[in-house]
Amino acid sequence: MRELQNHEQQQERGIVVESNVKKVQHPTGGVVGEVRARDGDVVNAGDVVVRLDDTVTKASLAIVTKNLDGLWARAARLQAEQQGVDKVVFPKMLLDRADDPDVKAVIASETKLFEVRVNGRIGQKAQLRERITQLNEEIAGLSAQENAKNQEIALVEKELAGVRDLYEKHLVQISRLTTLERDAARLNGERAQYIASRAQAKGKITETELQIIQVDKDMVSDVSKDLRETNDKIGEFVERKVTAEDQLRRVDIRAPQHGMVLQSTVHTVGGVITAGDAIMMIVPQADDLQVEAKVNPQDIDKLQIGQKTLLRLSAFNQRTTPELNGIVSRVSPDVTTEQRTGQSYYTIRVSMSPQEIARLGDVKLIPGMPVEAFVQTGDRTMLSYLVKP
Repeated sequence: MRELQNHEQQQERGIVVESNVKKVQHPTGGVVGEVRARDGDVVNAGDVVVRLDDTVTKASLAIVTKNLDGLWARAARLQAEQQGVDKVVFPKMLLDRADDPDVKAVIASETKLFEVRVNGRIGQKAQLRERITQLNEEIAGLSAQENAKNQEIALVEKELAGVRDLYEKHLVQISRLTTLERDAARLNGERAQYIASRAQAKGKITETELQIIQVDKDMVSDVSKDLRETNDKIGEFVERKVTAEDQLRRVDIRAPQHGMVLQSTVHTVGGVITAGDAIMMIVPQADDLQVEAKVNPQDIDKLQIGQKTLLRLSAFNQRTTPELNGIVSRVSPDVTTEQRTGQSYYTIRVSMSPQEIARLGDVKLIPGMPVEAFVQTGDRTMLSYLVKP
């Protein structure tokens, strides 16, 4: 222990990197479709390390997109009906994909439905207007019959006045007078029927005109209701599409940083990845390698940044592997307590220069590798240090 007489041995911990090792996880999980990185592979930030099977995800997105295309086309048709224009103006998002058979079909379908509905309302109103024409003709006929009846009544009343004078002079019998009076009453009754029928026909015209107006009112009411419901569904399916697209983007699981793949749990196509589970670790390669060690709380006052440290790589042959020199680069400000064991300790970091690491030759340092650290505490021997009051 000649070299270690003026060093205090710290508890073994291991090689770490300056920045944190990153876990690769997936929020929803899925079935493995392709494994692109395995333990020991070096990957760049953003590289695809695992690709999930996208069959179900693509099918779901296709269904949502098709439904959404239909809803957008329907909304465009309803808006055209509501505005009373003679042509449906479809949104650009559909027209840009008009060569797609599904989009082409839905545009054609809604265009045809628009024409059928418009022509249906035109035909319905035309029938009602034809009925008004017929009623006007009926009124004209009734008026002509009324005029003829008025002339007939005038003749009968004139004849009745003469017969009444003759009757008063006892020149005709009463039967002659009563016959004419009966004819006059009948003719007045028939004229009253014509007048009533004409008034009834005029009432039907007013009713029919209201029906024509109601055709458009009913259309506007029905279209407005359908448009509200369609827009609500569009909002729902837009959210579903965003979710489906996000799921499709997440099919490619990417490396969060540059580094080496370690502790991969994904090995075979068809395997299942559970949501939130660690798929692999990405250990940064560009960072400085450091040693992290635990220090007993009673020894923390002996340590400070810049102290020299001797490092022994216990994983390798001690006769052929040199000990490395380092310096304390960080001392934790607070004590840490392990929940499992109840042990309390401080953590220190020891840095090594590139020249020291180069002394290892072909020996490669890997994060997690065990190391023994001996921190120099002064010129005194270990014994005198330990018995210091």
